[in-house]
Amino acid sequence: MRNNNPSRTSNLSILGGLGRRDFLKYSMGSVAAVSTGMMALGCGGSEAPVLPNILATDYSVAAHWLAMPTAISKPVDVFYLYPTAWQKVNPTDPNICEIDNTSMLAGSNAAFARQATAFETIGNIFAPYYRQADIFYILGLAPAERDKVMATEPSVDGLAAFDYYIKNANNGRPFILAGHSQGSNVLLNLLSDYMVKNPDVYKRMVAAYVIGYSVTDEYLAKNPPATPALRMV
Repeated sequence: MRNNNPSRTSNLSILGGLGRRDFLKYSMGSVAAVSTGMMALGCGGSEAPVLPNILATDYSVAAHWLAMPTAISKPVDVFYLYPTAWQKVNPTDPNICEIDNTSMLAGSNAAFARQATAFETIGNIFAPYYRQADIFYILGLAPAERDKVMATEPSVDGLAAFDYYIKNANNGRPFILAGHSQGSNVLLNLLSDYMVKNPDVYKRMVAAYVIGYSVTDEYLAKNPPATPALRMV
């Protein structure tokens, strides 16, 4: 089930240009072996900071999901986080959007159509909406400051959505993580935080495609699950 919001008023030119074919090419062509399966990582990020105590979006609400299958037809799931999908209209707007921001809703649907559909033939796709940082604000920050911002609402929502999915929809199936750009940044925090705290869940991870955001040697050293047999895209 796709949750397509009818409001499509945003300027979608701010979105990353990685389309369905390229997303599939890069994700399937850059796989690194880990102890329980395969993981692919984009080149070059930093250590994931500790997540703050911020109230997460309620993912029991159907409207907070971009895609939630109504029927399970594949043996594996795909948990997808879209790239940066909006920008501020006015300089005084918040640097992180609300979960119902019309620009973000429209942009995320467009990104899903370009990227996540690459997995439709192999997996049941779960994709939450999550609060995002404005593209120009986040790009204007130094890497350390960017990681601190990304550890706030974007990662709090991303981890809360994944936790809801695991507890209420996964039913023990193996799963793939897939993201691009800001979505990949959130996935890095998920790998270094949630997976460390939930090793039984990590054992079911088939692959993680963390594309369009850099992963540093320091991050890999501090997060052993991401290190074995790395091949860069």
